[in-house]
Amino acid sequence: MPILDDYELPSRKPDPTSKIEGVFQGIWLENEICFAIAGGGCKAFYGLGFGHELKSWGLKLRQVSGVSAGAAMVLCLISETEEETVSFFERIVRKNPRNFYFTRFFRGERAFPHEEMYRKTIRFGMDFQKIIQSGAKVFIHTIKAFPKDDAHKNTFRLARLIAETGKAFIEDERDRGKGLHTERTFRVLRNWNMKEVLFTEADFRDPTVIEQIIMNSSSLPPIVSFQNHGREYYLDGGLTNNLMLEAFPPNAKVIGIHYEQTTLVGKDPHLLDRCFLVTPSKPLPISSFDYTNAKGVREAYEQGKSDAFRSKERILEYLKKDWVKKAEKLARPS
Repeated sequence: MPILDDYELPSRKPDPTSKIEGVFQGIWLENEICFAIAGGGCKAFYGLGFGHELKSWGLKLRQVSGVSAGAAMVLCLISETEEETVSFFERIVRKNPRNFYFTRFFRGERAFPHEEMYRKTIRFGMDFQKIIQSGAKVFIHTIKAFPKDDAHKNTFRLARLIAETGKAFIEDERDRGKGLHTERTFRVLRNWNMKEVLFTEADFRDPTVIEQIIMNSSSLPPIVSFQNHGREYYLDGGLTNNLMLEAFPPNAKVIGIHYEQTTLVGKDPHLLDRCFLVTPSKPLPISSFDYTNAKGVREAYEQGKSDAFRSKERILEYLKKDWVKKAEKLARPS
């Protein structure tokens, strides 16, 4: 059985940032950016590391979006608890020997340890006061379902909803990998009376609400249970849009982190062209739902920082203000 103990870590201290450097950058760079992290379970620690490195340059995350685990990571960045949160998750993962417990399953209990560990990490990493005081705009994508024909009263119908949605998503992912346009998942969503929902910072009434919003976006049965409130049910936002770029202003500087090219299939090409999009420079050392691989968690996070550092010149070029780019163009010899 996993041991999920509470323990003390060193006091949280944000990385120091040079105020002088920040002011200087603000003259020629758009140093207030939009930052998006795709869902991907443990892979999202890569996005956390990337964002941590960006912040160390003096860049400010004024608007953020996240889907599923990506939502937890962008709020961790705003909370300024990146290093402590990775250490916390490493610790509980190290004490979890397996991803499925047969003894629990045969007792009729929850066989997957993921949800309990995920909730503990969210509670540790979210600093409610910092999130509110930051003034950052937040967008968290999820799917809300209102099952028809009183399906909420029928366990078989709910199981069918989950199975149909999962099957459609897997088949769509297969076809997107071939560069094909797909609509199976959307058809299932229409049949089950589902709609996409964006939660924002305006919904953050208290830490419990923030935790539940993240869980709504992360609901992927049977690993993370089907979240519901009365007759409202929620599913993982990645089923329809795993990288929420569309919520940001049209002229903003946007940096988006994702892990597979299939994430971008079907998105507006003009939107993608004006964003700085990032995928890992090499395969990540962890799979989405491997909650036994503490070493992989740390390496994914460090790889995110490393990739950001190696991309620094290209990122700063992207962030240059228009007048700077025009001046540089005029200064070049004809």
